[in-house]
Amino acid sequence: MANYKVTAKELSNLMRLTFDNTTGEDVVAEVLPVYAKKLGGVEGILKALAVDKHKGINQNDFVDRKNLFGENKVEQDPQEPLWKLMWEALQDPTLIFLTCAALISLAIGVLVEQKPLGWLEGVAILFAVAVVVTVGAVNDYQKEKQFRDLNAKKDDVTVTVLRDGESSRMSTHDLVVGDIVLLSTGDVVPADGAVLGRNDLAINEKMLTGETVMKKKSSEYVMSSGSVDSSPILFQGTFVQEGEGRLVVLAVGANTYQGSMEEKMKEAEPGRSILQKKLDAMTDLITTVSMYVSIALVVILLLRMAYAFYSQKCCFEAWDHKLHWSEMLGFMITGITIFVVAVPEGLPLAVTIALAFSVKKMLKDQNLVRHLSACETMGGATTICSDKTGTLTTSRMTVVKIWIAGQAHNSAAEVLKAVPKVKTQLAEASVINTLFKTFLKIEKGITAYCGNDTECALLLLADELGDGYNAIRKRRPDDEAGRRCISFSSDRKRMSTVVPAPDGSSIVYTKGAAEIVADLCVEMVNADGTSVPIDAAMRRTVEGAISDFADAGLRTLCLARRAVSAKDGANLSPVELETGLTLVCLVGIEDPLRKEVPQAIKDCQRAGIVVRMVTGDNLQTARAIARKCGIVTPDDPPGAVMDGKTFRDLVQDENGELKQDAIDRIWPQLRVLARSTPLDKHLLVSGIQASMITGVAQTVAVTGDGTNDAPALKKADVGFSMGIQGTDVAKNASDVIIMDDNFVSIVCAVKWGRCVYDNICKFLQFQLTVNITACALACVGAAILTESPLNAIQMLWVNLIMDSFASLALATEDP
Repeated sequence: MANYKVTAKELSNLMRLTFDNTTGEDVVAEVLPVYAKKLGGVEGILKALAVDKHKGINQNDFVDRKNLFGENKVEQDPQEPLWKLMWEALQDPTLIFLTCAALISLAIGVLVEQKPLGWLEGVAILFAVAVVVTVGAVNDYQKEKQFRDLNAKKDDVTVTVLRDGESSRMSTHDLVVGDIVLLSTGDVVPADGAVLGRNDLAINEKMLTGETVMKKKSSEYVMSSGSVDSSPILFQGTFVQEGEGRLVVLAVGANTYQGSMEEKMKEAEPGRSILQKKLDAMTDLITTVSMYVSIALVVILLLRMAYAFYSQKCCFEAWDHKLHWSEMLGFMITGITIFVVAVPEGLPLAVTIALAFSVKKMLKDQNLVRHLSACETMGGATTICSDKTGTLTTSRMTVVKIWIAGQAHNSAAEVLKAVPKVKTQLAEASVINTLFKTFLKIEKGITAYCGNDTECALLLLADELGDGYNAIRKRRPDDEAGRRCISFSSDRKRMSTVVPAPDGSSIVYTKGAAEIVADLCVEMVNADGTSVPIDAAMRRTVEGAISDFADAGLRTLCLARRAVSAKDGANLSPVELETGLTLVCLVGIEDPLRKEVPQAIKDCQRAGIVVRMVTGDNLQTARAIARKCGIVTPDDPPGAVMDGKTFRDLVQDENGELKQDAIDRIWPQLRVLARSTPLDKHLLVSGIQASMITGVAQTVAVTGDGTNDAPALKKADVGFSMGIQGTDVAKNASDVIIMDDNFVSIVCAVKWGRCVYDNICKFLQFQLTVNITACALACVGAAILTESPLNAIQMLWVNLIMDSFASLALATEDP
C-alpha cells in the first residue's frame, strides 16, 4: 500500500477551516498557516499525495486511495421497515394505555367471566389501536420511500477525469483523493478540492453559503486591501457558473464539507411535538385519575358488602367462598371497566384524521407537509430563523436604482418617463460591455439567468427600456470587426469593450466599481442626450449618489463610454483607454425583497413570533435587507446584527461545545446573523431551543434551501425547505416543503398550525366532556347498583364511532 504524507483527516479539516474563514483577516490568521506553511499549498499537497499534475494519478493506486481516503459517497441509513415504523407508532403513551386496558379486558372476559362474547371488548379496543398504528406507519413509510427515490436520481453523474495522462468520463462515485477533474461552465463540483494552474473559473456557492455572488478561483490565495479576491478551494455541490479549469480532489464522501453536513444531520433525533407532549401529559393524568377513581369505587363496593354483612340487612347466609369471592371479583371487574371507560379510545384516531385533513388543505396554501405533527407544532412557533436569498428575496439580481442625468430613479419606467432621450445610450452601455455567454432564457414563463448574475440584471434592464438586449447583440455581434474586449481585473475593478462606430471611429464602453469608474469620468450624459462636463459640485453629487446606494446595501456599478479613433481603440493600453470617460449612469443592483414579505413579517410580529434572518451575505447587505422587510429597526440595540464569526467565537468553547450562558445573552436581541456558516445556524437553533431564560421553552422554525441547511432543518422543531430552489438533501431533512419558496407561505403555515391546535383543543374538550359524564354515570351507578350501567364495549362505540366523527365537525374549521 502506498505511503502518503497527508491524511484524510488533515485534508478534511483543511476544507472545514477554509469554509469557516473567508475574510482576509481570518485567512491570514487561520487558513494560510495550515494551507501554505504546513501543507505547502497546492504544489505541496500534490507532492504529499504523489500526484502528477500533468497526468493525474496512476490507475493502479485507485484501490489504495479508496481504502485510505474513502469513496465519494455518503452511505445512507437503510429505510426503516414498515413493522419498525408500526412499533415506533405504538410507543405513544395513549396507545400503550389502550393496549394494556384491552389486554386486561380480554383476560377478564375470556378467563374470568367466560361469557360467550367476553373477548369482544378487548378485541374491539385492540382493533382501534391497530387502525391508528397502521394509518400512521403506512403514511410515513410511503413518504420516506418517495423521498429516497427522489434523492437517488441526483447523486450519480459523470465527470471528466485525468488518469495516467488520459482523460475519460466516469461516475462521481468512482472519484478518489488525488484525481484531477476537468471542469467547465454548467458543471457541479463533484468533490472538495483545489484549483490547479491557470483558469477562469467563477463558482456559485449559493447552495453552501446562501450568497449569490460568484467567487473567482485561482491556484493560490489572491488578496488586496485586506480582502480575498480569489481562493484555490472548491467545495462539493457548488456550481461552475463561468469558465474552465482543473480540480485536484482533496476530500471525498463523508470527508467533504457537504458530507460532514449530512453526517451532522443524522445526529439530530426528532423529538415529540408540542401536541404529542400535551396529549402525553393528558394521558398520564387520565391514567392516574382513572386508577384512583377505580380503586375508590372498588373500596366503596367492598365497604358496602362489609357493612351489609355487619348490619345483617342482606346476605343473611354465611360466607360462601365460591359465591362471595366471585362477587368481589365482580367488583374488581367493575373497577377495571371504569378504568377503560375513562380513556377516550377514539382520541388518537380523531387527532390523526384531523391532522391529515388539515395537511390536505394546507397544500392549497403551498405547504407540503411531510410529517403530520409539524402542522400543529408550527402553531406554537416563537422564532422563525429565515434564509434571505429566495425566501425573503426573489433570488434574482435586479437593477433597483438608476442615477442618470443628475437624478435617481427606481425603475426603467421612471427613466423612460423622465429622460427618454438617453434610453438608447443607457441600453447600449448596459448590453455591449457584457460577455456573450451571459444571457436570459424563459423557463416555465419565468425569466432565468444564465451566466453572470450582475450582467443578467443589466440585460434585463435593457429589455425593460424597450431596446431588447438580443436586438443590440445582433447589431453588435461578438465577432464584429474592430471589437476588442478588456476583461475584468480585480486590480482595476472594471472591464471594457471597444466597438466600431458608424463614422469609422470607435467607442469604448466601461463598467465597474462605481467609485473607481466615476473617478475616471470627466463628462456625464445630460437629460437631452448630450455630454456636459463634471464640475466640482456635480462630482460631489455623484459621490453622494454612490454613497447613498452603498448605504442601501446595493451593489453599485458605474457605466461609462468614450469616443476614440479606430487606431487608438485597437492599440491603446487599458489604462489609456479607460480615462476621460463620459458617465452614462450609476446602477444599484440587489436581490430585491419580495413585495409581500414586509406585511408577512408584521403579521408574525403581531402574533408574537420573532423573525430572525440568517444569511451568508455580508453584514451591510444583510442589515439593509433586514431594515427593508422590518426585521430590524433603528431602535434595535447594536447586538441585533452580528456576523457569524463573532457569534461563533462568543458561543463556542475551545472544544467546540455550545456555551448556553453566552448564547442566552445574545439570542433575545439578535435579529440578523450575517456571513453565517451552517454551523452557526445549527448553534443558534440549538441554543434557542435549550434556553429557558424566558421561563418557557422556545419553539423554533427554520427555513433553508441548500444542503448546508440540512442539519439546522432537522434540529429545528419545524424545518421548512424550498420546493423550487431547495436541494433534495434539504427537502429530506425538512418537515414542510414550501412549494413556491415564499415567506408568505410560511406565515400561512403558522395560521394553519394555530388553527389545527385550536381545533384539536375544541374536539378534545368535546370528547373529554362526554367521557367524564359517562365515567361519572358509571361510577355513581356502580356505587349504587353494584354494577356499572355502561360497559366498555358501549363506551368504545361512543368514543370510537360517534365521538370521533362528530369531533371532525370541530376539527375541520379553516383559519
